[in-house]
Amino acid sequence: MKRTILMSVLFLLVLLTSVVVHVPASLVFRYVPPVDGLDIEGVTGTVWNGKAANFRWQGQPLGAINWQFNALKLLMGNADLAVRLSGVPGFSARGNVGYGLGGAYASDLLFSMPAHFVQSFIPYPLPVSLTGQFDLTLRDYQLQQPFCDVLDGTLAWSQGNVMSPMGAVDPGLVMANLSCDAGSVLVNGDSDSEAIQTEFSLSLSPDQQYSVSGWFIPGDGLPAGMKSQLGWLGAPDSEGRYRLSFNG
Repeated sequence: MKRTILMSVLFLLVLLTSVVVHVPASLVFRYVPPVDGLDIEGVTGTVWNGKAANFRWQGQPLGAINWQFNALKLLMGNADLAVRLSGVPGFSARGNVGYGLGGAYASDLLFSMPAHFVQSFIPYPLPVSLTGQFDLTLRDYQLQQPFCDVLDGTLAWSQGNVMSPMGAVDPGLVMANLSCDAGSVLVNGDSDSEAIQTEFSLSLSPDQQYSVSGWFIPGDGLPAGMKSQLGWLGAPDSEGRYRLSFNG
């Protein structure tokens, strides 16, 4: 009798696993609640191993996204996906995203995007345009509304320029460390080029308040038109640094 029950349970487990593995992803996506700004089309494959041919965010095509479930993480109660984004020049991603007992998370995730895409999310209009490439690395991220509970990452801006009516500025390689403190996002970074040397820090709190501080030293490569406007910032300190601080 016990043997019969055990064999029946094993059979049901195998059957359920087979069903989950072979469920068409397109069928599941019909019942997923829509996310504002997110469009997914051309879904093929299974829930276990599938692909969406067209992945868009806020109307911006990002390419095709492939995913594969991590079976071992399922045993620990996490729905973990290895994802890869490709197909649109300037955009790419690879790493792991998932949902567990603590909510949504990401690990070892690298997302590359062009500077103009990043600028489109800056809430304040600026009389400048950005070029180059941004690379966001999330080694460990745990979502807690609205921003984070855990955040360990870096943001790099390479081959970039700041284009303005007064000229173009090459900031060099801009590197910033990302962290989370009591739900606030903290960004600390620097850059160094012939045009400008700078250090900066930014804090964005859960109540949408921000604080920015830092300094910069103009270099020989800074356009003359910009140098002539530095007087509006006051006098530099003894080390030639112009300090900036604002919040809102």
